[in-house]
Amino acid sequence: MLIWTVVFLTVCLVGRACYGINENEKTVVKETEKEKKDKASFNFMGVGDNLLHDVIYAYDVDDNYDDIYEPIKEYTKKSDLNYINYETICAGEEFELTGYPTFNGPVGFNDSITHAGFNWLSLCSNHTFDRGVEGVQANLEYIKKHDPSLTVTGAYLSEKAANTPTVVEINGIKVGLASYTYGLNGFTLPEGYEWLINLIDEDKIREDMEKLSKVSDVQIVTMHWGIEYQTEPNEEQKKYAKLLNELGVEVIIGGHPHVIQPAEIIHGKKQDTLCYYSVGNFLSSQDHNENMVGGMPTFTLNYDFDTKKTTFSHVKFIPTITWYNGNYQNYKVYTIEQWTDDLAASHYCTVTDGEDMTKEWIDDYVKSIMGDPDGIEVVY
Repeated sequence: MLIWTVVFLTVCLVGRACYGINENEKTVVKETEKEKKDKASFNFMGVGDNLLHDVIYAYDVDDNYDDIYEPIKEYTKKSDLNYINYETICAGEEFELTGYPTFNGPVGFNDSITHAGFNWLSLCSNHTFDRGVEGVQANLEYIKKHDPSLTVTGAYLSEKAANTPTVVEINGIKVGLASYTYGLNGFTLPEGYEWLINLIDEDKIREDMEKLSKVSDVQIVTMHWGIEYQTEPNEEQKKYAKLLNELGVEVIIGGHPHVIQPAEIIHGKKQDTLCYYSVGNFLSSQDHNENMVGGMPTFTLNYDFDTKKTTFSHVKFIPTITWYNGNYQNYKVYTIEQWTDDLAASHYCTVTDGEDMTKEWIDDYVKSIMGDPDGIEVVY
């Protein structure tokens, strides 16, 4: 298998046509040939950690988890590039299904996130190596066979694949993708497999970005970094965000702390970088209200082929909420736009722990962390 350089002449991610000019509508769309050639754009959405504690699937009988992600399809349908962070691998029963502290989930989750419309997956977290080389490769092989529309970054089946930049083409824009993690849950990559998972290392990132920028117009990088449960980025996060900006990266999506952290636009000499330091959890059974709230970055990326400059529009941070009932069952993921106080009243954190999950509390909590960042709309 290859974790591939994906350069499509016509992109159709997750079985859906990308947004672009329909050949049958040329008489309606009044654009000159030069305008069509010089500028293009695409829509992005992303979510945080898909953290699979065993109670999430313990009561399932058919290895189908589509219903968990059903509410989020409203957003993936509107977007071209849909990102999810695989906090835990899904290598299946052959490798024993377990939750904390070393995770491995059912293979059905690979299919369900595809059905939900996600088409970019980062397999690059501190839990990626929880089942060793064989577990990583089993997860990748399954995706290659059953969910080939998923672009995977951060973990590889071969050294050749690891050294090949990952690029997808969307509406004519070549989008370079990469993922890195700070560590591997105390494990060390064995000799001969140092290429298996991307670890955060300044020299490696410099080398990778140099190669990636040569074959792509824009670059989006995900970083598994920071300190768990801390709502402010630490100095190392800021250091690498600055480095990525200096190297020409347009977007940074961060994860790992299991809570949200601020977002900002980093202004640089080459270009501005849209940086979400942590988008928190997307799906988990962590049982405190702060861990139930994640974030969904969404934006339109506009690219000018003549000037090679990128601009952003409709930049948002939309809070997400994991819901499950008082028996640790029936999980679903929602956004703040879909959330109701009826859902809040039936949430485990409210029923069992007496913690507030109302819209008002979520608004106040998110505002206390995100504030009102310049150029980014936080949806309250």
